[in-house]
Amino acid sequence: MPSNQKLGLQTNVGVGADALPARLALIREAEDLGYTSLWIAEVSGPDAFVSLAALAVNTRKAELATGVIPIQIRTPGAMAMGFLTINELSGGRAIAGLGVSSPIIVERWHGASYRKPVTAMRECVTIMRQLLTEGRSKFQGEVYKSDFKLSMRITAPRPPKIYLAGLNAPMLRLAGEVADGVLMNYSPPGAIAPMVQHIGEGAKAAGRDPSAIDVGIYIRMCITEEEDKAVDSFRRELAGYAFVDTTTRCSRATDSRPSSTRYAGCGRKASATRLPEPSRKRHAARSRYSGTPNPAAISSRDSAPPVLRIQWSFRSDRLPPRRAIIPTQCARWPELERYLPL
Repeated sequence: MPSNQKLGLQTNVGVGADALPARLALIREAEDLGYTSLWIAEVSGPDAFVSLAALAVNTRKAELATGVIPIQIRTPGAMAMGFLTINELSGGRAIAGLGVSSPIIVERWHGASYRKPVTAMRECVTIMRQLLTEGRSKFQGEVYKSDFKLSMRITAPRPPKIYLAGLNAPMLRLAGEVADGVLMNYSPPGAIAPMVQHIGEGAKAAGRDPSAIDVGIYIRMCITEEEDKAVDSFRRELAGYAFVDTTTRCSRATDSRPSSTRYAGCGRKASATRLPEPSRKRHAARSRYSGTPNPAAISSRDSAPPVLRIQWSFRSDRLPPRRAIIPTQCARWPELERYLPL
């Protein structure tokens, strides 16, 4: 694997006390295989901070990240305290992966406001940076205000990094201005180059070096010999994102998916049957072992931004139980390339 690329693993701590030991063993194996970061997504449970705390005391070297949490359902101060706690428990390995989620999750599920999401993200990062680096925030903005001083004793060698989830130009430019990294999700190959360009535009506008900003992309995998079931499982998961307008706009910009009106009035299960085969193929490339999205447009040149590939093994009740990790015998990078071609 090129020197400017890393491999992460999206995971969770399992459900129930009986599942935790096996999942932690899997996570420790991921560290031994060369995974440099572990990512916890949060939608409707489990809680990301509690999950990361379990990983912090059971891992040695991998960075520990949220991938991602919605900024609107916690205050910037509460998130800063959470990430600083994870950072202390892990000896400086925390990454604050932040996103603006969707109106459905923020407003309908949590009763919070979704107004001015890009402005809200900028202000949230400003407050969190102050708290993460100085322990004190005094800020008044359009969406957030803060007059808050932490009383934590900080011993970690560095503050948590901040990564922003970005799909569309305004958020990608903001990430280039203020973040340490960017997370892309369900971004088809044709969208990658212009997305990286937007990040660079934001970085240059802020007087930053674009190559200093990490670019992360989720790669869905389903390691199975039953290709038809894997493709069906992937189609159902991809169709769920048709309900998220920001994802739809990003894909529509590269003509990779039709408008979300195709799914109007559908439930998530029904919408999967309406996802056209060309759309699925633009987001996934089959190999001998898996239905794997192929972010082929990312350059691996040393002059390109650092690239982080995050493996996310999607699941289906139609597929037999399996380990959500690349097999142990694929520890060497040349072998990993067979499963994650670029």
